[in-house]
Order: sequence, then C-alpha cells, then structure tokens
Amino acid sequence: MPVRDGEWRLRKARTVVKLLALAADQRMHRDEVLELLWPGREVTSAANNLHQVLHVARRVLSGDGASGEWLKLRDDVVVLHAGGLVEVDVLEFERLAREGDLAGALAVYAGDLLPEDRFEEWAGRRREELRATFCEVLVDLAERGEQPGDLLQRALAIDSRHERAVRGLMRQLAAEGRRTEALARYEQLRDDLLGDYGTDPDPETRRLYRELLAVERPAESAPAHNLGAPLTSFVGREREIADVHRLLVRGGLLTLTGVGGAGKTRLADEAARRLIGSVLAYPDGVWFVDLARVTDPRLVADTVAAALGLEPAAGSDPVRTLVGRLATSTAMLILDNCEHLLTACAELAVAVRRGCPGVTLLATSREPLHVPGEVTFRVPSLEVPFDTEGLAQLSSVRLFVDRARDVRPDFELDDGNAAAVAEICRRLDGIPLALELAAARMSHLEPAEIASRLTEALSLLGRRGEVTRHATLRAALEWSHELLSDDEQILLRRLSVFAGSFSLAAAEQVCGELDVLDCLGRIVDKSLVQFERAGDSSRYRLLETIRQLARERLVAAGEADEFEAEHCRHFLRLAVEQDPDGTHGIVVERPQLLDIDHDNLRAALTWAVRHDPERALLLGVSLWRYWLARGHFVEGTDWLDRILAVASQPSPVRARALFALAVLQGRRGTGERLLALGEAGVADAERSGTPADLTWARLMQGMLQLGVAPVDEIALWGLKDEDPRIAATARWLAALAASFREDVGLAREWFARCLDSLRLVDPSAAPFLPAVTLCVPLAPVAGTTVPVFEESWLLGRRVGAVQGHAYALSALGYVHRLAGDLTDARETVESAVEEFGRIDDAAGLAHALNHLGCVERDAGLFEAADKHLREGLRLREQLGDRRAENLSLANLGLLAAAAGDVAEGRRYVRTALDRGRAVDDGPGVGGALLNLAVVELFAGDRRRAQVFASRAVEEFEPQGFLRLEAWTRLFAVSLGSPGAEAAHDLFRRLGCRIGLARAEALLSAAKPVRRSRS
Repeated sequence: MPVRDGEWRLRKARTVVKLLALAADQRMHRDEVLELLWPGREVTSAANNLHQVLHVARRVLSGDGASGEWLKLRDDVVVLHAGGLVEVDVLEFERLAREGDLAGALAVYAGDLLPEDRFEEWAGRRREELRATFCEVLVDLAERGEQPGDLLQRALAIDSRHERAVRGLMRQLAAEGRRTEALARYEQLRDDLLGDYGTDPDPETRRLYRELLAVERPAESAPAHNLGAPLTSFVGREREIADVHRLLVRGGLLTLTGVGGAGKTRLADEAARRLIGSVLAYPDGVWFVDLARVTDPRLVADTVAAALGLEPAAGSDPVRTLVGRLATSTAMLILDNCEHLLTACAELAVAVRRGCPGVTLLATSREPLHVPGEVTFRVPSLEVPFDTEGLAQLSSVRLFVDRARDVRPDFELDDGNAAAVAEICRRLDGIPLALELAAARMSHLEPAEIASRLTEALSLLGRRGEVTRHATLRAALEWSHELLSDDEQILLRRLSVFAGSFSLAAAEQVCGELDVLDCLGRIVDKSLVQFERAGDSSRYRLLETIRQLARERLVAAGEADEFEAEHCRHFLRLAVEQDPDGTHGIVVERPQLLDIDHDNLRAALTWAVRHDPERALLLGVSLWRYWLARGHFVEGTDWLDRILAVASQPSPVRARALFALAVLQGRRGTGERLLALGEAGVADAERSGTPADLTWARLMQGMLQLGVAPVDEIALWGLKDEDPRIAATARWLAALAASFREDVGLAREWFARCLDSLRLVDPSAAPFLPAVTLCVPLAPVAGTTVPVFEESWLLGRRVGAVQGHAYALSALGYVHRLAGDLTDARETVESAVEEFGRIDDAAGLAHALNHLGCVERDAGLFEAADKHLREGLRLREQLGDRRAENLSLANLGLLAAAAGDVAEGRRYVRTALDRGRAVDDGPGVGGALLNLAVVELFAGDRRRAQVFASRAVEEFEPQGFLRLEAWTRLFAVSLGSPGAEAAHDLFRRLGCRIGLARAEALLSAAKPVRRSRS
C-alpha cells in the first residue's frame, strides 16, 4: 500500500511505523518507543505525544478504510497490525539469506536501508547489519563461481575491508595471471586496517598473501633451506624415507624416536632433503635446528629463530614472538635432539601447531614429546644378514663397506671376508653409528679381527640372551674408545667440554699438553669426531652420543673441573679480545665473529656463574656489546641479572655490569629500570673504586638519565677535571642534556667546548666517550615541524677521541635542526661523514650517512638523501646491525613520502614496523608507528595520522622514555587526540623548551573564550 510523503503530517508518525515494521514480531514495548522518539522527556508528556503520533499514523495507513487493525496499543505494547505480520522486504531478505537462498536474497535486496534516516542511530545499526549480511551473500555466491569478480567488487564497494571478499578477489586476480594486483590488494587492506583500527589482516588472509608471494618466486631459484652438504653418502633407508614422507602432514608433528646412534638425525635430514624442489616442497624453506648444544630451555625458541636466519626476540616471550613470525609460513622445521629439552620442545610444538598451520614439525628424540596430535616413528636398525646370501644388497652391509672404503679405498666384499662382515653387522644390530665406528678400524684391522674383538666387547655386557640396542651401541662405543691410543683417549674426553663446534686453535688452547693437530686428525679418521667447514675455516664437533661417553671419561679421570675451567678461561680471553672497549684508538666492531662460538660462550657463562662469579662478571661486561649488536637483548639481560646476583661484592667491574644491564634494558623498552641501575652503579663505584671510577660512574648515570629524567647536576662534576677524557665526556653530557632540554644556544656552546676538549685527548687512548644519539628530531611537514623516529637512543658504543669528535659533530647537526638551520645542519653532518670515512669506521659512517640523508630530506634534496640513506643501509646490512637496518628502512619511507610517493613510504615504514613486531621490539614498534603517522600527514590524511600517533603513544607510554612519549603525545594532540595536559606535564618535568611552549600554546587554544558583558 503506497503512501505519498505528503500524507505524513508528522515525521515521527512515519518513524514509528518504520520502527515497528523492522522490530521482532513487529511489536515494541511502549517505553522503548518513547525512549527512541523522545529521549529524556517526562513520561506523561511523551505518552501524550505517542498517542497523537499513533492516531496520525493509523489514518495514513488505513486510507479510506477502517483503521482498527493498525497500530494497536495493548498492555503497554505497540503492535503494527493486529491481524498478523505485515510483509516487509527487509525481513524477507533476512529470511532468504538465513535459509541459504542466496539468489533470492540478492534479488530482493533493494539497497541501503532507509537512506533518508542516515543520521538516526536506530536505523544506522540495522543498516550496518543488513549491509554485512548482504556482503556475506555476495561472497557466498562468488565462492560458488557465479560471476565472482562482479560480486566480490560489489561486496568491497560496500565494505572495502571485508576480508573474505578481499581473499576471494586476490584468488580471482591470481587465477587470471594478475598476481601483482592481488598482492597490491592485500597491501591496501593491510594499510587500511592498520590506519583505521591499528590491526593486521587475519591469519588466513596473511597466509594467502604468503602463498602468492611464494608462487611469484622464480622456479629456477634455489629453495630456501639450511641443510649442509652431506660429508658422507646416504646408504639404504628407502622404506623408512617413504614412511616418513607418508607420515608427514602439513601443520603436523612427526617425531623420529630411537636410541642414540640409530640414525634419527641422518634419516630426518635425508627425508627433508628429498622434499626440496619436489611437489611437496615448502616454499618458505626446510630448516634444521640443532638442539644438542642447547642446555637452557629458555633458548629453544631463539635457537629456532637463529636457524631460520631470524634475529632473536627482544621481548619477554620468545615462543610467542617466533609463532607470530611463522604464522603465515609454509615451512618445515627439523628439531634435532629434543630429548634433554622435552618440556620446552613440547611447549614450542604445541604453540607452533596452534598458531602456524602451514608449518610442519619433524623432531628427533630418544623419546616422544608427548603432545596432542604427535605421530611417532621408531627408527629401526638397518637390515642385518642371517647368512651370506645376498649380502651385498643389505643396507647394514652396504653402509659398512661404504665407510670402510673411506679409510681403505681398495676394500672389496668377497668370499674371504663376507662371513666376518656379516658377523660384524649382526653383532652391532645394524646400528648405523656402531657400524661406522667399526668400519673406521678397517684402516689397520681385517674384518675377522674386528668381528672377534666385538664378540669380546659384547660378552662383557654380562648375561646371555637378548642384548638391547642401547647396550649394543654402548659396547661398540666402549670398544672403539678402548682401541684409541692413550693420547687419543685423553684428547677425546677433554673435547667433551666444548658445546657445539670448536676450532683447532680452541682445542689446542683448552686441551693441555698434547699434539692436538696430529691427535685430532687421527680421531676424525676413526669417526669419533666430525669435521665440518665454516667458510675458510675448519671446525670440529662430537656427536652427542659420543660426547656423553667422553664426558663420563672426563669425570672418571677427575679432570672435569680443570678443563671446564680452562674452557671458560679460553672463551673469556676470546670475549675480551673481541670487546670493543678493550681496543685503543679507532674502535672497529665485528660482533658477528662471535656468532660461531655463541654456544661455547654460553657454556663458559654457565660454568662461571656456578663456580667463579668474578670470571662470570668479566665475561658479562665483555659480551654485552655483542648481545646488543646482535639483538640478544633478552638473553643478555638474563645473563647480567644472574651474574649480578652471584657477584654481589661492589667493584668497578660490577659497576660496569650494572650500566651494561641498563643499556640492554633500555633497548628492550624498559626505561623505568634505568635510574635505579644508574644509582646502583654509582654506589658500587663509590664503595670500591677510585675517585676517577666514581666520576666515570656519575657520568654514565647522567647518560642514562637523558630522555627519562632531568640530568643530575652532580653528573657534571667532571667539567673541570684535569683528565681531558673526563672533561670532554662531561662537556659531551652537558651538551646532550641541553639538547634534550631543547636549549639551542646552550647546546651549541657546550658542543663547541666538547669538540675543543676532544682535540686535546690522545688519539690512541682507549674508548671512553659514550656515543649517544638523539632519537627524536623535529622534521618539517605541512607547514609545521613534527617528531620523527630517525635513530634509536644509542648508548651501547664507547669510542675514542677521533670517533667521538665525529659523533659530536653529528649531534651538533641535531641542534642546528632544532633551530631550523638546515644549512648549518647539513654542513656539520657532512663533516661528520668525512671524519668517519677517513678513519674507516663503518658503524659511525652508517650513522652519519643516515643522519645526512634525513637532513637532506628536510631540505628537499631528495636525490642526495636517497643516495646517502641507501649507502647507510648497505653498511648496516654488512655490519649485521639489525636494529639500525630497520631505522634506515623507516627513513627511506619518510623520504619517499616527503617526495610525494606515499605508497612507497608506507611500504618502507611498514616493513620496519613488521620487523620490529617480529622480535617484540617495543621502541622499534613505537618509532615505526610514529613514522607511519608522519607518512599519513605527508599524504594529507590527518585522521589516519591521528590513529597511528595514538598507537605510538600507547606503545611508548610503558617504556619510560619521557621526552619521546611527550613529543608523540603532543603530535597526537595536534591531530585531534586528547592528552595536552599529560604532554605539558612531561615537558615541564624535563624542562624541554620547545615542547613546553608548544604544549602551552595548544592548551591556551583549547581554553574557552570568555566574552565580556557590556
């Protein structure tokens, strides 16, 4: 029954009909109607209005007929039609959609609900529900293959963030060969979700994106994996490999079990190797994780990350971080030697299976992990002969003959030795490791002699009857050990103190008065030590089964304490040699050189914490720069906390450890501990050190206060010290403090004095100056200046006078930028670049190039900025400085946005954000969010900029870096967020002049204007 608009005398008469038509059972309680139509009005007045509205509506609906059935009010319930439900197109659409009649639902959908009521809240909610239902109908129809492209585009026109529709369109585009467009559609969704809601696409959408990326990888490129080239041939096991392939399920867990030496590791390696490049290939790689050398369960997740070539987690939950990074991957992880870490491996397996449906786990262990869904496969022995018939075809015989030829190339299986070889294989129960050890004796024994000696060895097991595989392997190991010469036995047991691999030089230093080179070669020939290549160097390692036997022999010989201590002494020397603080003149950092011995350093620390706290302290202060540079923030803080707990006596070295812990804590985004650790470091120096030690400690305390609190004036006592290093450092601190307070004139004055002082210091002096960088300069954007996260607060590096002079020049450039003087800033930072270049300091040069590129961006010199930022990134990648790489990427994004390519800017900064999130790096994540806000401001989208700035505030607030938080808050306020008072309070507390003036201006502008009465 059509009703012309002009017939409705009262707008609310029409509204009440709409409300009832859309209500459940087309009826509503009177009070609900009153609240919707006349909210807040007195009940009697509103009720009178309702009666008038119902009267008008009845007359319109009934036309010339009787109105008695329309709009009845009975028992405080208003009913649209007393005779039953009225047909409504919206209700019909909902019914058809609910019953699965998608074509029917599509036909009756007439567009947005009540567009004339677009500003009514009651209509808006229902309208959004109907739009969502219609989108689901469109996507469901598209998935049935009915004009999918058009239907998906219609759905996305209604809701551009509808993830099922986006996935469907991505698949459609990829199927049409338009993969680039499919990937771009995902990136648009990702940016929209992050900008509007601060969230990422759901795991299924991210997984599809990764699959499309994997398909895009050129077919001829080598699949990703870290499986090393096998040093010996793989013999037999064809049936077992087929079984492993059959049992491997995408997203599943298969555990190969069996005694040590059964060949679990080699079977897992070969089974995985044969999948590379096959139709079952894993596009994100096959990754072998050696857990034999890991003794701390807390390091399992980071060990997996390292095997994948990923940096370690920076947050407190490495498993969660790893799962987040693998969530969209299609990969295989081989967890080798889990038996001593069962709980940690089980927890990791459960987390990966829940959060990473595309990741397959293949574990090796002497016992199952005992987690839900685990499939176990007990690795059998190689097939053994019962007689000499068909002997050469049996895998156990083939393995023995193959390994015998490694030491005796002319050996052939013949009638004369067949019986003895068969006896050896039977005696050793087809256990691969036992067979390889026996075959290694073929260089000087005949098969019959080996068989005879094995018979004697096995008879020593005691009783007659069935001998277990474990006992058989044990007997073979014992037999092989007894055949070693005295010096070989001594060396083998002493080598058990190494964790993971070791170098020849390390073995010579640790293992005492032996001819290690000759003796080690002989043990390698006997298959008791494995040889492997690491670049241009040789490394050695003991299989875990052999290492355990050797360890028993070391303890039995009463040598365990002596050689574990010697192992610790050797790796302490290595750590001290690689500690940049121990150098003189130009500091050159190569932290990656310690990666190969990371497990041995952990073993040395473990022993020292238990037995020698002072040595543990020296190890900690020598390694903290390595942990910082390589991203091991969590591990480093854990070690230093443990060391400080056992080394409780105050000393200058302990004070250094406290300051080292503070820097690592700051890098993790826990700035609230910095002040307490600084005070503790000063207290230790005061109780145990010289006046110079105390002065240095106060200076370091002042450095820790930068950005988190006003600098204590007592830290500046060294300004007039006779030691030029102390005077220069004190002036450096005074200049930095003035910079953080944004006192441009005073900062320039102190930097000039600092530069003068540094020229007076002996260039060959040991490192003394903390190389602090300012992390939040102000950059010009859209007619104002805003904070940007160009560099993190770097306090980990100490340098000498020459490098310090270059760092001071770069820092002075920040001051010129605060003053708005980009010409002086560029000239000053160019001088820093030249100085770092002359002294061949790659880390300093990368920092200065990064800074120069940012200055040139602000000056509009985009081509020069791009050149310098990319050169800085290249250097940081060579240095392995993962933190700094992310900063360079973010700065390239800011540059792209400033130059007009906002999409490229988002891409770069988003990459930095993803990498920061991947390792739970709080400061890195907050900085990337701040930079994304700036990118959106370059794009002119203040609403999205506000969302990102607010997210950055949330990220920075718990970290304790007050100036960073204050500027980010103020930026968010300028975009429309609340919080001006909080920013003002922080600036006032820190004494930041520019920030305080801006905050006061914003507060003044926000105050209501009082009009005078005349």
